[in-house]
Amino acid sequence: MSTHFNEGALPWLMTAIAWGILIIGAVFFIRRQKNPAPFWKAFFVIIVGVFTISYTFEPKGIMVRIPILPLGVWILYFILRRENGRWERYRRFAWFGFAGNILLAIMSLAAIPLSFIIYPTDNPTTYLSNPQEVSIIKSHPAGSEVSLDHNKLSEQLEGMKEAKTDGEMWYMESTVEDENQTTSPERFPYVLNGVEPMWGSGLSPLIYVEGDGKGLLILSGDTQYYYQLSESIIKGGGVE
Repeated sequence: MSTHFNEGALPWLMTAIAWGILIIGAVFFIRRQKNPAPFWKAFFVIIVGVFTISYTFEPKGIMVRIPILPLGVWILYFILRRENGRWERYRRFAWFGFAGNILLAIMSLAAIPLSFIIYPTDNPTTYLSNPQEVSIIKSHPAGSEVSLDHNKLSEQLEGMKEAKTDGEMWYMESTVEDENQTTSPERFPYVLNGVEPMWGSGLSPLIYVEGDGKGLLILSGDTQYYYQLSESIIKGGGVE
């Protein structure tokens, strides 16, 4: 199965850290020069040097920009070369800004494995962090009026194990075979309402509940997980 992360808090945090390191590094770099240029001018040149033409891709849904062409450096070169010695004086700051893009790319790439560590995709608590606050609603006519057993859901959530899915069998089960049958059967006639994933994950899960209350189907982006429970988490509707 593939896994998709939307832009959550972690990529933004890693980018903010990278910018913090870049700004602090720029201050130290400027002050360490033997013949320092005016601070604000040197700092401005560094910021312009950050602008690049980049190759952008999204591994696991996290945007990463790899610098290709130093657009900011070129702009500064054509502007500063008009006066003798200005480009030579400021070019080190322009290239420092371009190099900062490498740090930004590294931090973005580092967010990918960190996301899987902090938000494990095979752990149902990543998608359902508030089991005591959710409710269950009927999403298909085949469902009955039932209520959610919050205690049983909470007790089993941590120990849930992923089970194999059989999409072909489920499709066959949901097919109307009898002309007198008014509605098709549905394996997951309920959905959990008010689901909150782990804070900062950027996930948008949709969690379906099996008709007997002993199975959860979690959908998030292009991710699909099916979990079987030892005890039913629903009450009423003829379910024991």
